[in-house]
Amino acid sequence: MEPFLSQIPNVGILLLAVIALNVVLLFVCIRQSVRVSRLRKSINRLMTGVGGANLEEGMHRLLDLVDEVKKQHNDQQFMINRLSQRLSAQNGNVAVIRYNAFGDVGSDLSFSMAILDDAQNGVVITSIFGREESRVYAKPLEAGTSVYSLSEEEQAVIKKAMNPPVGA
Repeated sequence: MEPFLSQIPNVGILLLAVIALNVVLLFVCIRQSVRVSRLRKSINRLMTGVGGANLEEGMHRLLDLVDEVKKQHNDQQFMINRLSQRLSAQNGNVAVIRYNAFGDVGSDLSFSMAILDDAQNGVVITSIFGREESRVYAKPLEAGTSVYSLSEEEQAVIKKAMNPPVGA
């Protein structure tokens, strides 16, 4: 090795440069070691949660909760759909028309009332008021029509019930 060093001029300067480079590398290694140590401490704090549970267990617990919430959401959506179907089958479209059935009676004491669901099934009830007697008729409706003959007033009240005013 000595013949090799004898060929290089200024061996002392080269030796000082190598020593300086080693010192710089030593400082870089110490600095990186400190950074790695801090990073490990930070990761350990992150991985150990409240009560000693680690991050992975916490994530699994949160994913289980998300699955439970999704199941509850699906159940609630199913119930909303069932209630919507039941609500549309309820008799919610109601209309009443009052009229004077006979000219000798003073005011509009007779009436026809239609009660229909969204499929236009239901009943039309008519009360005819006269001086001597009153009569009440009920006629079933399917798809807005009846097997019994309907008076003009009954047809008008059915049409009114089938087309409720907007916002009612």
